[in-house]
Amino acid sequence: ISGIKDRVHDFLGETLAHRARGQPKTMLDAKEVREFLFYTSLNAERLAATIGRDAFDPTSVAKLEDLLRRHFRVLRDVYKHYSTSTPNSNSPQGVTLEGLLKMFQDCKLRSKELAPHHLEVIFHDHLGSTSAQQSSDERYLAPPEFIEVLIHCSYQKFKHTLDSIQEQVSQLIDSHVKPNACSNAESIFQKMAYSPKVRQVLDKHSKELKIIFQLYATLDMSTTEAMQRASTMNITEFQMLLEDSGLLDETLTEAAVQQIFDGIQQTATADDGRDSEDEGGDDAGLDDDDEMAFSEFIDGLVAVAAYKYPDPFTALSVRINTFVLQLFAALRRHWSRKRISPQVDAMLNVLQKKMR
Repeated sequence: ISGIKDRVHDFLGETLAHRARGQPKTMLDAKEVREFLFYTSLNAERLAATIGRDAFDPTSVAKLEDLLRRHFRVLRDVYKHYSTSTPNSNSPQGVTLEGLLKMFQDCKLRSKELAPHHLEVIFHDHLGSTSAQQSSDERYLAPPEFIEVLIHCSYQKFKHTLDSIQEQVSQLIDSHVKPNACSNAESIFQKMAYSPKVRQVLDKHSKELKIIFQLYATLDMSTTEAMQRASTMNITEFQMLLEDSGLLDETLTEAAVQQIFDGIQQTATADDGRDSEDEGGDDAGLDDDDEMAFSEFIDGLVAVAAYKYPDPFTALSVRINTFVLQLFAALRRHWSRKRISPQVDAMLNVLQKKMR
């Protein structure tokens, strides 16, 4: 009995000491104890390999893990909110690229230093060994990998304004994740575009859409800068695609396309301009606003489909499927007369197989 009393006394003393220092101790239930290490233990070698050994100091791991422990419940809740579930199960499977991009939009993380195409690269860099058993369409991040992605995003976004990695992660959590993550305040477009049925249609056509995106991302040769950005699509290239497909008309004008293009990007940008101030002036973040990553391109096509086919009595997923198939047919007709490169030939081959 005396031994139990001593342990209880020590526990109470430690708890009160933490409170007195303004650092209340986190009380975990049995389930949280099992999850705790997944969100608070870091692999220094993996982080150094992905972020860069010059950028990540392994000696900062202890401070970084202490920061993660303080925010354990927030990070766990965010992970579960953006995770997909296995069929016939309520347990989270993991955070897919789509879920990560949704978090990116909700948390207003878009800037010059952290654009969607950066996020896509970071996602694939941190996929762990479990991804070897996953198909390319269902790859997801486990909790430790999700935490690594957040750390990498923090470094990418704040590396020019904050010195230490723990300051960068703290800024991301306090200024973006806590105020904005897990929000139910989605726009009507987001609710429609990210509905399971719409995403199922887009996944079915993702291979062909990716090839089309890669081709058109290289077509603007008007400036040296445009030629160098061959992995993203600018407004000129997006309009080329719509013009080649015969979609531009009195309803879908160039002004409407510009509005769609701007609207897709603004959903992931902070509303109050704090990023511009934090990252070096009013123009910070604007240099990337004329470029779309593949994920934003997909959202743009959803917006164009809704714009061109506003029939409220037909499900959006059905309208998008019809729109995409018509887009494929139109591009096949257009490019069959202009076999200018092996990339065009590759696109025509996949479109021919798709339209059989």
